[in-house]
Amino acid sequence: MLRTKVVAIITSSRPFIQTAEATLQSEGHLVEVFESLKEALAACQTRHFDAVILDVSARPPRDETSLSRLSQQVGAHRIWLAPPLGLSPWVQDAETLGIHHFLKVPVQRPELEEMLTELSQLAEEFEVTREVDHDVRPTSGRYHLEEIGHNRYFLAASPAMMRIYENIRLLAAVDVPVLILGESGVGKDVVANLLHKHSRRSSHVFSSVNCAALPPDLLESELFGYEAGAFTGAVKAKPGKFELADRGTLLLDEIGEMSAPMQAKLLHVLQDGRYSRLGARTVSTADVRVIAATNVNIENAITDKLFREDLYYRISAFTINIPPLRERREEIPFLVEQMVKRQAAQFQQDPVYISPRIVSLLQEYHWPGNLRELSNAVIRIQILKGSDASVADIESKVMGRATITEQVCPTVEGEPDASVTHMRSIVRNFKDQTESRLIQQALEAARWNRRHAAAALRISYRTLLYKIDQYHLKEARAPMRFSAGH
Repeated sequence: MLRTKVVAIITSSRPFIQTAEATLQSEGHLVEVFESLKEALAACQTRHFDAVILDVSARPPRDETSLSRLSQQVGAHRIWLAPPLGLSPWVQDAETLGIHHFLKVPVQRPELEEMLTELSQLAEEFEVTREVDHDVRPTSGRYHLEEIGHNRYFLAASPAMMRIYENIRLLAAVDVPVLILGESGVGKDVVANLLHKHSRRSSHVFSSVNCAALPPDLLESELFGYEAGAFTGAVKAKPGKFELADRGTLLLDEIGEMSAPMQAKLLHVLQDGRYSRLGARTVSTADVRVIAATNVNIENAITDKLFREDLYYRISAFTINIPPLRERREEIPFLVEQMVKRQAAQFQQDPVYISPRIVSLLQEYHWPGNLRELSNAVIRIQILKGSDASVADIESKVMGRATITEQVCPTVEGEPDASVTHMRSIVRNFKDQTESRLIQQALEAARWNRRHAAAALRISYRTLLYKIDQYHLKEARAPMRFSAGH
């Protein structure tokens, strides 16, 4: 059964809307209507559309720039253009941008049904259908995207992250300490920023300090400040994070790495809001909401006497546990879409087209580095323009590191011993031999028609060419026969 698709219709024609909306909704799809291309472009910033129908049959003024932006934001392969009859600059612009889907006007139900079929076939052409442990396809085109400033954003497209977003909205209204847990790179600081943004303290400072990055003596002066002459080099007084964040929010990142003496000092400050600068004889107070974050298993740290139990209860009136990216794979297409847009703007480039084939590969990898690692992978794809090298890099991660290798040779601390290294070499060679044999068989079955073989293998044509070169595969030609002369 085909999943529900979200289709944007851009038109001011009431008959067009009635026909298109009725057809698409009767097939179980969601429809959003926009009267202008400008409105649709604004919506594309925060929402995902599986397809866009652009009706320009009423001959609106040519708008090549907006059409180009639409193509960049949703992908030329997702756009269906309904142009006016006869030659039209719209058609020329569309074909230049790689838009090759057109609808006749007045639009008819059979044509729209054909569009849906073509859209599904287009997705299947690129998608990998190998079985994985989880259903990683999005169940809906809906997601929540919220900017938090400095080109940073919060995105929720999975049930777990949507629950976190709802909790953020509830917690923003009450001034209680929050502990954010999660692996490195899952976005704990983003959640903390969003909590501050929605709170009554949002008009005041949001500050943060990485407790693992500073030794205890420097961390103390960073948090509480110091007076001139408090220690060698303290030429003039400096306020600490608590003072700077007065009436605002302070994020204590990686609090699980804080030393025992600093934990004791922090506990006293959290109890009554009173602290002293280093070298000061007076006591100061600060009205600060404290949010703590860590990738350490706090319960284990308490058991091992590495973290104070009373401090834990002080900072964890409410706990938010952010799941790793491998447990919310359905968000990867939405995250990749946002990353491509933003990185392209940063590099002053056109956004690279990332096919469903590549997205499927990205969804299969386990991402130990979470969002940071995914962002680096997308940067590589953007810079290399989605070349074979970038695709092969992703495939090697998925097929080598994320599947057989990890099952047979789990990660060990320190340098691997010779037996582990040897085993990994055997696994890699086995994988390469198996893959090479499968590709050779597919090519021979297709009589070395590379496009047919790629379709049978469900990989892209460019990836197949790369693999043929990688494994030095060659067509076995039948020997020429010569008849004996008389």
